[in-house]
Amino acid sequence: MITDVLTPSTGNTTATAEQARDQLGKDEFLKLFVAQLRNQDPLNPMNADQLAAQLAQFSSVEQLIQLNETMAGQSETNKAIALALNGNTALATIGKTVLATGDQVQVTGDASDAVTVSLEGPGQVTLRIFDAAGNEVGSRDVGVLNAGRNEIALGDAASGLAPGQYRYEVEVTGPTGDSVGATTFVKVRVDGVRYGPEGPVLLAGTLEIPLSNVAEIV
Repeated sequence: MITDVLTPSTGNTTATAEQARDQLGKDEFLKLFVAQLRNQDPLNPMNADQLAAQLAQFSSVEQLIQLNETMAGQSETNKAIALALNGNTALATIGKTVLATGDQVQVTGDASDAVTVSLEGPGQVTLRIFDAAGNEVGSRDVGVLNAGRNEIALGDAASGLAPGQYRYEVEVTGPTGDSVGATTFVKVRVDGVRYGPEGPVLLAGTLEIPLSNVAEIV
């Protein structure tokens, strides 16, 4: 294996050597993967399963997106490869559940109904739910949450609501009374992919989610 080229020494240099070995493995994999895409037979290209198997060596969607951005910043040839990679990355999400930036929530009436938010700082959180017409149809005081990603049960905010798709917001007030920034997420199962000028778009029921909005596969 490529990663066997370096052998870490003992002592304080062990961690550094291991990091160097891991980086070499990633860099070499990237070079080999890009070369394979560039030189594949256009009449008999790699299928989606083959690409997905190789892409599975990356531990997260964030790494795949970083790979796309790296190649897109290079030559026109690499930009074309990045587009193809984006398309196959999107195909690999079909049938999986993804977490993406968005403000939609599916109310089922189940106690497990929840939303995910990421806070820029700690604060008192209020959850509000809106119908398709923009009317507030439910809310609840969540309490104080820490900075970072948090899952919030809909609880009383969804009490009496008919099952369906709604929009939600969170209002976060910091310890000094200032507003705290928050990013809202939608968690959905991907049913298909649509390709357009803006790139691959994931289809989940009535929702359309740009691949670039995906934070992780869960």
